[in-house]
Amino acid sequence: MAGAAPFGAVERTLAWRYLRARRSQGGVSLISIISFVGIMLAVTALIVIMSVMSGFRATLLNALLGGQGHIFVQVIDQPESVIDDLVIDLRQLPNVVSVSPVIEEQVLASTDYAKVGAAVRGVRIEDLDNLPFLERGSEKARQDGFGAGRNGGDKIYIGRFLANDLGVRAGGRVTLITPEGFNSVAGMSPRRKTYTVADTFETGSVELDKLYILMPIDQAQLFFNKRDEYEFLDVRIEEPENTLPTMQDIAEATGNQFIIDDWKRQRAAYLGALNTERGMMRVIMLILITITALNIITGVVMLVKNKTRDIAILRTIGTSRGSVMRVFVMIGAILGLTGALIGLLLGVTIVLNIGAIEDGLRVIGIEIFPPDVYGLDGLPAELDWAEAIFTTLWAMSMSVLVTLWPAWSAAKLDPVEALRFE
Repeated sequence: MAGAAPFGAVERTLAWRYLRARRSQGGVSLISIISFVGIMLAVTALIVIMSVMSGFRATLLNALLGGQGHIFVQVIDQPESVIDDLVIDLRQLPNVVSVSPVIEEQVLASTDYAKVGAAVRGVRIEDLDNLPFLERGSEKARQDGFGAGRNGGDKIYIGRFLANDLGVRAGGRVTLITPEGFNSVAGMSPRRKTYTVADTFETGSVELDKLYILMPIDQAQLFFNKRDEYEFLDVRIEEPENTLPTMQDIAEATGNQFIIDDWKRQRAAYLGALNTERGMMRVIMLILITITALNIITGVVMLVKNKTRDIAILRTIGTSRGSVMRVFVMIGAILGLTGALIGLLLGVTIVLNIGAIEDGLRVIGIEIFPPDVYGLDGLPAELDWAEAIFTTLWAMSMSVLVTLWPAWSAAKLDPVEALRFE
């Protein structure tokens, strides 16, 4: 092996022979096998966990962004006719899906059962078609009597969880109280009115469903004393996570006349919590993979100890230290690389068949994700190939790195001293 090429056929053959040898022949120990299984399971777990977290993140954001606007343009103190023309202009901008004028105010919602703080959103009936969580949109609203009657009537829609908190159902009555009332001989009196619940809605976001009430905009203008004006424009775009270009287009189209905001800033804490949780879980699982890979050190050290005589003989016939080192690096690397690749295959298979796995567990009486508790039909999982490949490469890298020290120790063995004690 004196002139053998690095990682050539001779070195690969020797590494493979040591891997296949039985324990009685000084081959790979049980610890090495456990290390292989550990890396495989760790990679599988990380891919599945990160895919499920990606699925949860996508599901939560879809629910959140379906229930609220993506960009907000404040139009307070502007005449209604001017803003109606602006709505038409903004709809022509690229990436804009819809633009809806809105009035939003805080109220105290009261029933005989409870009193809860809520937010009323005044919307036009035709703009209900822009709300994905409302089935059949404006068509159903007209059937329910939403917006019918003088000044928009007295029918409202209410979030399902808010309705539960108030103990009210469709057809029930809710009294709304706003602190911005009217002047009387006793001073400013809060405005209050009782409304009929036309129906409840569910956005998929518990936070929104515990907060919002939808009211015809004509009635909202009357109730909140905002005649002939709106508060802001609810702009929805094709790529909600990339709001900056559209915000710049809106600013240019309006001559920087209005204050423009987006959901990312308004929901910074919510978005930050999702990103932090995902990042910390990734770090924890990568540390787990690293710890599992460290077990390879023990296995290779024991293999070096068992093969001390072989190493000494190889050195005496002219094998270089680098060649010996590469043999044992390959042994550890093969364990780690094989474990990581099989873990990748298992992880991807589980994620792509997560629904079938859930159904199988449900058949034998195991419910890992009850729909009535979490409000979702199944465990969300979204495979991120970049994440899966990064995980696999990390496991492979750690497997090679942790093998360097025991392989270097094998290369440093003095053949004379080694043979003396054999």
